[in-house]
Amino acid sequence: MQKVGAYLLERRDGMFDAQTRNAEAAALRAEVWKWLRAKGAPVGAASGSYNAEDGSNATFTSESAEDSGQSWSMVRLDEVAQTGRRFVASVSVTTAKEAVIAYASLEAGSAASEINPLDIQAKCPRIVRELLGLPGNWYHGASRLRPLQRLTGFEDGEELALELLSPERTLPWVVVTEIDGGVALYDLESKLIRDLAGLANVARLDEEAAWALTDHLGKPLSCYSGAVRVYWPHLVTEDDPYRHPLWTAQRLRNASIRPDETLTRFRNQLGGVFMRASALSVVRPREIDAIRANAAHRALEALKLNAGSSLADYQALAETYATENDNLRVGNKDLNDRVEALAGRVAMLEETRSVLLARIESAELQLRYREQGDEAITPDTEPQGAEPQLEAPTPGDVRFYKKKYATPKHDIMVHVGDCGCDNWRTAHAADKAKKGIAKLEVGRNDWSKVQHCGSCTGGGMWRVVW
Repeated sequence: MQKVGAYLLERRDGMFDAQTRNAEAAALRAEVWKWLRAKGAPVGAASGSYNAEDGSNATFTSESAEDSGQSWSMVRLDEVAQTGRRFVASVSVTTAKEAVIAYASLEAGSAASEINPLDIQAKCPRIVRELLGLPGNWYHGASRLRPLQRLTGFEDGEELALELLSPERTLPWVVVTEIDGGVALYDLESKLIRDLAGLANVARLDEEAAWALTDHLGKPLSCYSGAVRVYWPHLVTEDDPYRHPLWTAQRLRNASIRPDETLTRFRNQLGGVFMRASALSVVRPREIDAIRANAAHRALEALKLNAGSSLADYQALAETYATENDNLRVGNKDLNDRVEALAGRVAMLEETRSVLLARIESAELQLRYREQGDEAITPDTEPQGAEPQLEAPTPGDVRFYKKKYATPKHDIMVHVGDCGCDNWRTAHAADKAKKGIAKLEVGRNDWSKVQHCGSCTGGGMWRVVW
């Protein structure tokens, strides 16, 4: 059996007292059991069988434990198909000191030991979407799990850019940008928010919001003109663009002659990427092991007290189990310490990896993605229609700029050709325009002359002599 996906959903708002946490945990557990009953599990049974939708041999079990006001309960579903494929889903609800945590894990493999390829496309369990649909905020660490975001205007794009650059962000974002008022594949953002529920936040951006991303992140990490991009956590503006894969509208639309087939392929591809990432990086709450270990220790102590002198052998056996439990608890702490140390090592290796990936050629990037299979849609290297990167201006250069949008502090400028109006007027003020030109030219403001076209409308044209 192999772990193929994991979800961590945390209730944090207002969870300061035990009564509130217990009430919230009871509500979440009721939702889990409601989901299980809908699958056909008998009412009132703590274990048994049910009728799986695909006809698999399906069974379920449940466990629970309490310790010092904290509680844990888990439901485990085990389905074995006629083909021999086995799928296990575990869903638990845990009360922590200042939170209530729902944790779900998915495992898949073969029911019998054999060396045979298995085609497994793990999907988001319905219970995860149902929990996310309950009133109130859900978190994964420092990041809030959000419904589909529709961002319009430069200010909305700025807010997203700040969220993407937050060093505390623990969730990836999938950004879907508009082109001609629509998206590259019809209803793509709505499909992705369903597929990636609990694993990522999804946003649809209009043109102005996309420009804000470019302004804050820079062109190598931009996303616009119908492109789709994944922004993983720990994003910085100096990042390797290949670490945050991009698909242009042209790439998605040309993947096949049938948009519906492309949509299915792309959804499966992204779903697989995020499932694999979650299986490796979502950490099971430590509170689970602590609650179970302490509850087991108390149970063994109670057995010793009740055994009495006439059951010396039974008491000795209980003593042995208690010792083994203590050893396991110590071992578990050591493992947790090692996990923390390895996490730090992984972070260092990730930095090194980012530097190395920056040197990878486009052909090598495509080869990496072909490893996902023939159905994978290879990411692009830059957004469709991206402007060519000009060399830094030199003395005597004459360049032309056009204002695209205005922000509170500076204008968003792009390189353009000469408008041909020949009606240039010296710009004495125009502070926002000058700041926009300097930002576009990576901080350069050592021009000798800045002129504004007196004839052009629709944003303004500027001529700069360096």
